[in-house]
Amino acid sequence: MERDYDTHEVSMRTSTVIAAIILLSACSTPSSVRPVSVPLKYKVMASPGEFAATPCAGVLNVRVTDSRADKKLGTRFVEGKSGPAAEVTAASDVAEWVQTGAVEALKRAGAMSTKSNAATLNLSVESIVTSENVLHRSGYEGRIVISAELSGSNGASCWKERLEGFSENYGYSGSVENYQETLNHALDRAMIRMLNSAEFKKAICSCGGA
Repeated sequence: MERDYDTHEVSMRTSTVIAAIILLSACSTPSSVRPVSVPLKYKVMASPGEFAATPCAGVLNVRVTDSRADKKLGTRFVEGKSGPAAEVTAASDVAEWVQTGAVEALKRAGAMSTKSNAATLNLSVESIVTSENVLHRSGYEGRIVISAELSGSNGASCWKERLEGFSENYGYSGSVENYQETLNHALDRAMIRMLNSAEFKKAICSCGGA
């Protein structure tokens, strides 16, 4: 009986040590990070109520140009470490991703039209900057800057503005899902800024063939 008790005690101690090692390993900070390639896939992140309704359905087309001089998305780095940062790049078409998000935002706001004389929304992506701060988990930041112009069916410009969206996130390190959520939310906020613009609301009616 004495021997059986000792065996059980040793087994319990071994299990405790293994659990501690696993816990310490999970909480450890990496010494460096690797590059990450993110396939951009749009999914709405903002709440439905944030997409302000437009007074007119005046946009027929959305055209997007990726005008960024620096095509990488951003960097990821280990907090408190002096090692070099790793690049974050896009594994899919940035312009297509922005177009999908912009069209979805306009639909939610009731701004899309099927009239042949409706306006075209031209978007030019000026910059996308992400930052991933790696510790035990990661803090994510994403910012997008877009030049927007609304033009009538005759090509004349009706409205211009520079849009910016920012988002923060937190979770597992190097997570494609976390990057997608962060960037999608930043894009949503840029579009929400446009939809909330009094000048845009006025222009979409006068320029959109309403």
